[in-house]
Amino acid sequence: MAISYYFDAPVHRAIKIGLQLRGVDVMTAQEDNNSSAIDEIILSRSVQLKRPLVTTDHDFLVLAKNCVAQGEAFTGIFFLSPKVSIGYAIEELEVYAKIGELEDFANQVIFV
Repeated sequence: MAISYYFDAPVHRAIKIGLQLRGVDVMTAQEDNNSSAIDEIILSRSVQLKRPLVTTDHDFLVLAKNCVAQGEAFTGIFFLSPKVSIGYAIEELEVYAKIGELEDFANQVIFV
C-alpha cells in the first residue's frame, strides 16, 4: 500500500470502515485524540504522520490555499463533496491509496 490516510472528525465512519475492509490504513482524528482540535492542528498532525488528510470541511480549502501562498508544505488534502456517496468515496480513496505515492499528493487538494 502506497499511502495511509488521516481522517478529519466529520468524515463518515462508514468510509473509514469500508476502506479498512479493503486493506487501506486509516487513522482518525478521534483515534489520535484530536477530535476537537482546530483545523491547523489537524492539518499539521497529518503532515507529522505523513498521511494525506481526508475531510469534508471547506475550511481546509482555505488552509491549503494559505499554505501554498506561504510556501508551507502539506501532505495533501482529499476533499469529499457533501454530495458524494459513501460507496464512491470508498472506491476512489482506495484507488488513490493503492496506486499513489505520498509525493503525488503533496501540496494539492484532490476533490472526490
